[in-house]
Amino acid sequence: MNDLHRLDGFHDLTLPEWGPYSKKYFGISHLADRENGMRFDFTVAPAIYRRQLGVPDALRPSGYLPWDVSADLEDYSCRQQLESKDRIYADVRFARITDRVRLVECRCVNNSELAAAFGVHLLSSLEAPPEKRVVPVLPEGVVWLDSLDHAGLLRAKMRPQDNLVYDGLRRGELRISGTVRGGCIEWGEEAGDRLRFRLPSPVAGPTVAALRCRVPAGKTAELLINGVAAAIAGTGEWELVTAELPAVEAGELELVSTGGAAWRIDGIAVGARAAESAFVPAEMSVTPEIAPGPVPNSRILSYQSVAPVYGILWSFDSDFVRHYRARSMNEVLLYNDEVHQPFFGGSALREGEEEWVDAVMQPLVAPPGQSVTVYAVVCSGSRGEVETALREAAENKPRFPEMAEESRRRSFRAESTEAGAPYRFSRERLAAVTLTNVVFPIWFKGQNVRHHAPGRRWNCLYTWDSGFIGLGLLELGTRLAVENLNAYLTGPEDDECAFIHHGSPVPVQFYLFAELMNRTGDRELAKYFYPKLRHYYRFMAGRAPSSTMRGSGRNTLIRSWDYFYNSGGWDDYPPQLYIHAHKLHDAAPAVGSSHVIRAAKILRGTAAELGIEDDIGMYNADIAMLEGLLQKESWDEAAGVFSYVRHDAGDQPCGILRHESGANFNLGLDGAAPLLAGICTPEQKEALWRRLESPDHCWTPCGISTVDRSAPYYRQDGYWNGSIWMPHQWFFWKAALDDGRADFAWRIARTALTVYERETAESRGCYEHFTIAAGRGGGWHHFSALSCPVLAWFGAYFVPGRLTGGLEAAIREFSAGENEWRASLEIGGYPGEGDATFLAVTGPGEWRASYGNREYPVRGRVPGTVEFDLPRGSSGALVLRRA
Repeated sequence: MNDLHRLDGFHDLTLPEWGPYSKKYFGISHLADRENGMRFDFTVAPAIYRRQLGVPDALRPSGYLPWDVSADLEDYSCRQQLESKDRIYADVRFARITDRVRLVECRCVNNSELAAAFGVHLLSSLEAPPEKRVVPVLPEGVVWLDSLDHAGLLRAKMRPQDNLVYDGLRRGELRISGTVRGGCIEWGEEAGDRLRFRLPSPVAGPTVAALRCRVPAGKTAELLINGVAAAIAGTGEWELVTAELPAVEAGELELVSTGGAAWRIDGIAVGARAAESAFVPAEMSVTPEIAPGPVPNSRILSYQSVAPVYGILWSFDSDFVRHYRARSMNEVLLYNDEVHQPFFGGSALREGEEEWVDAVMQPLVAPPGQSVTVYAVVCSGSRGEVETALREAAENKPRFPEMAEESRRRSFRAESTEAGAPYRFSRERLAAVTLTNVVFPIWFKGQNVRHHAPGRRWNCLYTWDSGFIGLGLLELGTRLAVENLNAYLTGPEDDECAFIHHGSPVPVQFYLFAELMNRTGDRELAKYFYPKLRHYYRFMAGRAPSSTMRGSGRNTLIRSWDYFYNSGGWDDYPPQLYIHAHKLHDAAPAVGSSHVIRAAKILRGTAAELGIEDDIGMYNADIAMLEGLLQKESWDEAAGVFSYVRHDAGDQPCGILRHESGANFNLGLDGAAPLLAGICTPEQKEALWRRLESPDHCWTPCGISTVDRSAPYYRQDGYWNGSIWMPHQWFFWKAALDDGRADFAWRIARTALTVYERETAESRGCYEHFTIAAGRGGGWHHFSALSCPVLAWFGAYFVPGRLTGGLEAAIREFSAGENEWRASLEIGGYPGEGDATFLAVTGPGEWRASYGNREYPVRGRVPGTVEFDLPRGSSGALVLRRA
């Protein structure tokens, strides 16, 4: 890829300034103020006239469906159901006109037997983040050193999280109102804790340091600033604590705590008059000034707190515009009759912090079986730019249908062989959900950024979910996947965040990197990401200074309980629940070690490819140690699974975790996880695959159960226990390809695609998981994240030109022509260990395969897709030729 170094320190996404970024409603949003995290939202709420509104509430099932989208997010649409399953609905399209101007088309469709009258509400609001900020008012010659820019925080007693601060924050960072940047540093409870600041330049003395801080009421605290004592009797309020300092010749300040209380530090003002510093509330008003636009049916909205001015124009002749203030926008829209009635007047200002402007077009009548379409334009800029844009929009009204049609043609479509046709509908709905699940602001690494979230219900970071989002985005555009990967990685120089951690520490980013390399073969991409992934890996493998992943002696199996309650993403996995309930955190599951081994193998191959020989020994040592422990301590021959391993007070293995019935407590996907690491003996493989494939154990009509259904702790009503989830199906699908179990791999993929298509066609939802009891979707209804393997399976079996292998496969120098394909392959494992399966979506016709100067049989899987098996522990040139 070109210019990967543009990603240095970059955790945002290369997307338009206007996009589907709201955390409240599905619509279109503008980044009104990136630094302060303020967002302008424009929402279209269709309605059946003077009946219910179709409010596209992003935080509950509300009838809206992301429908189609361009991969660059310049154009997208949603369908708002007003009567279920396309009987009466509205298609709402957001189309790019210019960088600052968007066209909105609302096509109201009546498929009922009677005429339908519609209303369309255009809702505008400015949204501020929850943290209310203050602004420093500094005397002349005084500089402000914000605590979030500190030059280093060292604790007297290191914590496990010191090299893996949650949510990509600074060490000690706490998000809180009343601060300059929406956050402060909480620090100093232990004597000897140190906090450093760097001045822009040395300061001649004497000078004054004024520390803006807060200490709990009733606590007395003291610290040293460059050796000068400063003390405070805490009141629980923000105060200035001053110290007179000699010359600061080195340009650095060091705070050393004497312990006894935790300080919350907002920053330090430094200068002769620093004690006179004041802090006033930042301007974050969301109250609009509403002015007539330059043409009929238009308004201009401006806000004191942001620079851009916003313009709105609508195509239907209506002057029904109202300004609301309330505690809850939903409460007014869903329960107050006045939203339908223009005679109530121009404003309804009540108690509350939410404010919005509603421009209404109604009634819009559609006869049976017909539709009615209206348009709007929303734009941003200076007042002059907005007035010009509104005038131009008014002149262009006759072209609005043509412009909307051009936007429709830019939408992403699922390219596939005919064999993929039965799955296209759900594939396109999931693609739309995945691409539009983007929110702003998300704060981490000192920035407000846009971020691909699992769903707006979780408008936050999520490490393992995001890895799967990246795998889904890879099916929609390489740049999208690269930026997704980059968002969760940090450089080796970052001693606070080995990677961006939120939630289950399942390192899916390594699998995403491997897939990116197999898809692109880009050596520059490998060189760029290798140091970041090595940094991530060292923490996961227990090599970073504060990492406790391998126990106190750094010689156990991987256990991540110090970082999150969840080892493999499976919230109610039975042994996991048991160890937390009984505080048995010495127990190590098999899954963490399995993923670390696979990550080591991925990086070992990358290091060899890049000629970084010095790192290979580290990976080999970790693989050997973890494989040895799994084999010696975790394998339960009688049960035929790998176990949770207990450890004694000396952190030595002391037996496996058993259920009260005496059964192994790991009868489920964790117990089979070493298949993903590729470290099982032939006998172990056979036992584990037999369990996964058996309907008496893990196989169900919906896929692989998270927990073996024969286990005494299996239940039907759990979240993961009793459900089918796609992410682990993907892991075991890839492992099945590695082990040459092509039929089972296809069974996993076909079952998942079929179940997902059936549910999406019926409910229009893109769900988290599927209940084994009913085979229906459950959980969040606009979920991408862990459902993204559906996109990957569709691509592997139906997208022309795709070559796919298992976890052990490295594909480089790939080219696909009409009659000949070529690739350089490296297949992990050992010679004589068996064969690995590869898939190729070649299109129609018969094909022949040669590898290492030998012919290999090619068989058809579905029309247009072939499979072939190649020996593990080998490398060479693959040639596929049309027969």
